Amino acid sequence: MSNLYSKIHRLKALGWTWETFLQKIDVIYPAGVDPKTLFSLHRKPHHKANSQISKAILELHDQQFPSPFPADTQALLNIYNRLLKCKKHISIDQDIKDFMIFLAQDLSFGSDLRKARLHWLKADIHLDQLPTLRNNGQLPALREQKQLALDHYRQSHQLLQAYKVQYPQSIDEFTLYKLQQNMLACHLNSLHSDQRYSDAGLKHYLSHANFIQSSKRVLHTEPYQWIIARNGLRFSSINKNQADCEFFYQALIRANNAFKDFSYAPNGAPPLINSAEFQWAIQHLTKSVQ
Repeated sequence: MSNLYSKIHRLKALGWTWETFLQKIDVIYPAGVDPKTLFSLHRKPHHKANSQISKAILELHDQQFPSPFPADTQALLNIYNRLLKCKKHISIDQDIKDFMIFLAQDLSFGSDLRKARLHWLKADIHLDQLPTLRNNGQLPALREQKQLALDHYRQSHQLLQAYKVQYPQSIDEFTLYKLQQNMLACHLNSLHSDQRYSDAGLKHYLSHANFIQSSKRVLHTEPYQWIIARNGLRFSSINKNQADCEFFYQALIRANNAFKDFSYAPNGAPPLINSAEFQWAIQHLTKSVQ
């Protein structure tokens, strides 16, 4: 799901007037956007846009916030994503295996930023194997692919952290957060849905990983990122950490006041009140308010 609400806020934070914003959309999408539609998308996380408007805003966002990674690595990522989405591609499994052989050799070449992106891409490919292996009960292969994904994500993270020390403005906290999110996904996707929020291994990972702190750092600079605040609240609830639950609930409200209501349903997500993993947080947040 594309989070248009946060992308519009990110673009608006560049200091644009609404007139400038609309003019820039017009360059991409000559049919234009009704100002009321843009204002609603900016104010309401539950508001939906049609496909043309969504595409125009996403393209404008990508222009203003380009990937920090080399173009050739982004092209490889795009090729893999298109391959993955092409369900009628007869030789998809073999082509992905061949793609992995190329990546394994290519990881040694180029700048640290290039290597970081390729490690990230290789980790993504291992991560994408997990649901099928889990559902087929192929536990040894599942554990192997999970570990390979985590190893490559960690190598990418180490390279990016070192690069950020040299060039502080080159890698933003949101990019590092996405890596942390993918590492968490390795643990989630190796579990069946009914095990994800009670698994001791997942709780141990959340207690010792950097996911929560990474979430807080992004929210410090981009307080409109309601999905990050919501995910932080979810995993703080699973880990029964009241202080973090209170932090992320307040962060949700800062992102948009509508989240004060546990029954509020933003675009693409169910209300907190209807989601089992939020119930511990809701009970304790309700008590703290009383």
